[in-house]
Amino acid sequence: MAIQVESKAGAPVKRHFVTLDEYDRMVESGVFEPEAQIELIRGAIVDMPPPGPAHESSVARLHIFLSECVQRRSLVWPQGNSIGLPGSNSRPQPDITLLRWRDDYYSGQRPRPEDVILLVEVSDSTLKFDRRDKPQIYAEAGIAEYWVVNLVDSVVEVYADPQAGKYHTTRTVRRGETLQLPVGPGGEIAVGDIIGQESKT
Repeated sequence: MAIQVESKAGAPVKRHFVTLDEYDRMVESGVFEPEAQIELIRGAIVDMPPPGPAHESSVARLHIFLSECVQRRSLVWPQGNSIGLPGSNSRPQPDITLLRWRDDYYSGQRPRPEDVILLVEVSDSTLKFDRRDKPQIYAEAGIAEYWVVNLVDSVVEVYADPQAGKYHTTRTVRRGETLQLPVGPGGEIAVGDIIGQESKT
């Protein structure tokens, strides 16, 4: 797919987008540097900023606490692993994904929307993008629940009830409160365990 824009000289300029299959072939053939921080979003290859210490710490907390909570009732898909969203021609790399359990750990095929129980994005420098663009593609794919760990405001934003490409239920959860995991793995996790306890001065 390509869209046309006008150059300064008035001649049409084409901006080319890639399909999900094309992007996968590019990754497999080594087109991108191994350390490249990129995602495919609606056919466009998007550069993502490298995570900072607070981001990495929150992802580590999530991985540990979620793994302890769900045990082997679902699979905790770690940071850097992707999911395919064919409907929006996207391959995001959420910070944490809870997947339906498979004994082969998805070795034969990357996870697709129907495999996803919960998606989590830890967000500081990408907060606007994670609030605006990501909910749209996740809701369109029918992802039942999406969390934004908002490190700027020290809260977790919960998006649920996807209908017609939008999440119809949103709420904000703060330190001192707990989050119920979706039906399937079950259990709960404290917000303070995700974003860290408030420092005492």
